[in-house]
Amino acid sequence: MHVGEATSTLFFCTLISLVEAGTGGYVTLINASPYDWNLTYSHSYQMDFKPAQLIPAGTSHEQYVEFYYNKDDAAEATYELVGSSEPASFQLQARGSGGMHLQVYYLDTLTSLNNPERSTIPLGFEHDGGVSFILAGDGIEPYISTNPPVGWMQATLSTIGPKTLREISIPASHDAGMSQVTGFYGGIPHNTNTQSGHIFDQLVNGARWFDVRPVHLGTGWYTGHFSNFITALGATGRGLIDIVADINKFTSQHPGELIVLDLTHEMDGAGVHWKWELTVEQWQYLYEVLGHIKDLWSVTSNIPQDYTSVPLSTFIHPGSKSAVLIRLPGYAPLPRASMMCEFHDGCGYSAFIHDTHFPLVGAYSDTDDKEFLVTDQITKLQSFRITSDSTMQCSVWTITLAGIWDMISFWDEACSIIGQARLAHRMLFSRLWPVINKNTYPNLIEVDDFHNSQFTALAMAINNKYAKSAPKAAGKVRR
Repeated sequence: MHVGEATSTLFFCTLISLVEAGTGGYVTLINASPYDWNLTYSHSYQMDFKPAQLIPAGTSHEQYVEFYYNKDDAAEATYELVGSSEPASFQLQARGSGGMHLQVYYLDTLTSLNNPERSTIPLGFEHDGGVSFILAGDGIEPYISTNPPVGWMQATLSTIGPKTLREISIPASHDAGMSQVTGFYGGIPHNTNTQSGHIFDQLVNGARWFDVRPVHLGTGWYTGHFSNFITALGATGRGLIDIVADINKFTSQHPGELIVLDLTHEMDGAGVHWKWELTVEQWQYLYEVLGHIKDLWSVTSNIPQDYTSVPLSTFIHPGSKSAVLIRLPGYAPLPRASMMCEFHDGCGYSAFIHDTHFPLVGAYSDTDDKEFLVTDQITKLQSFRITSDSTMQCSVWTITLAGIWDMISFWDEACSIIGQARLAHRMLFSRLWPVINKNTYPNLIEVDDFHNSQFTALAMAINNKYAKSAPKAAGKVRR
C-alpha cells in the first residue's frame, strides 16, 4: 500500500469512528418496590440501548444509553411489576427528537405521589453523566417516585413526621449561594459556581438543607467560594438579601417545610485584607439580614438541647407554616434577643442554633477521582452510621477541581465544577443504593448543581423504605 493510500485509509477509518461514536450517558433504575421488574418489550433505532431483562426487588441497575445521530434516534424498554395486585408497568423511553432526553411513561394502573396514571416523567440526559428513575413503596399507599411534589415534606409527614432528623434523609445543596458570580477575586464562574439555579429553584427541586458561606463586604452581605492561598482567591456569589427573598417567596407558595441554613466558612472582605472570621458586631449585622426571613422557627419554651433528637413534628405539622433553622458555628455569638423581637412576635431566637446543639458528622472527599469519591463517601457512611439513631451524617457527593488545567479551562464546560457534578451524580445514583440498609443510610445527601428533583426522590425513597420501619421517636423535647 502506498503512503498516500495508507493516509487516506487512516483518515476515512478515523472519520467513520468519529461518526459512529455517539453521545452517551447513563440512567440508573432503582427498584425500591417489593416487586421484580421484568422486561416485556424493548426496541431501539440508531442507539446503543440494552436494557436488563430483570431488575429484582430492592436492587438497582445502571444502563448505558448512547444516541448515534441525535435527531430521530429512539428506544423503549417496558417493565412489568411482577406480582402487583393491580396491573402496573412503565416504559423507559429515549428520544433524540427535540434534544436528547430520557423519560418514563406510566402504563396500566401505575401511579405515584404527584404522578397520575399515564404520566410522562422527564429524566433529562447528561452526557457522560447519570440520571435516575426510582419507584419506592408497595402501591397500597402511593408509590414514591421521580418527580415528587414540591412540598414533599408535607406530602410525606405521615412517614417522616414522627421521626427525628437522625432517622430521615434530606437532600442538601453544597455551597448553595454560588449560583452566580457577583465579584471576581481571582476566580471565574468555571471554578467557583457550584449551582446552576438560585436557592428558590433549589427549594422547588426539593433541597431543604443549604450550605451557606457568608461574606461581608463594604457593599453588604454575599455568599462566597474561596480558597486560602497567599490571600483569598475565588468569587462572591448571590447576595444574602436575595437569598432571604428566595426563601420567603418559597415559603409563601409552599408552606409547611423544614429548611436549614448551615452557616460555614464566614469571611470579612470589607477591610484592606481578607479575614477568615467575623467580629461579634459583624455577626449581629449578619443576623439583622437573616432576621428578615419570615418563617424563622420560634418557641417560647422547651427549646431542644439536641435539635436532631426530637421529631420532625416539633418543627412542622400538617397545614403549618414552614420552619427555618439557622445552624451556627459553636464560636459564633447568638443574636441579641431584642434584635429578633423587632422582626417576629415570638422573637425567633430559637431558630439560631450552635452546631453543638445540632451535631453533624461527615465531610467532602476533596478528590477529582470519581471512584475514590465513591469509596470514601461509603466508608464514611458505614463508619458513622451504625444504627438509625447514630449521629446525623452528611454524605457529600461532589468532585473537586484539582488540576490547574481543569481550574482554568473555562472554554470546556465539562471541566467546570458544574460539569464535573454530572460524574458525581452518576456515582451517587448508581453506587449508593446497593450499600444502604435499615441502619446505615445518609441523613443529608449533598450535591453540587441541584438542578432537578431526582436527589429528592432518592431521599424520599430512603425514608419510605428505611425511616418508615425505624422505631418511632419518643416525641418529647429533650432539655
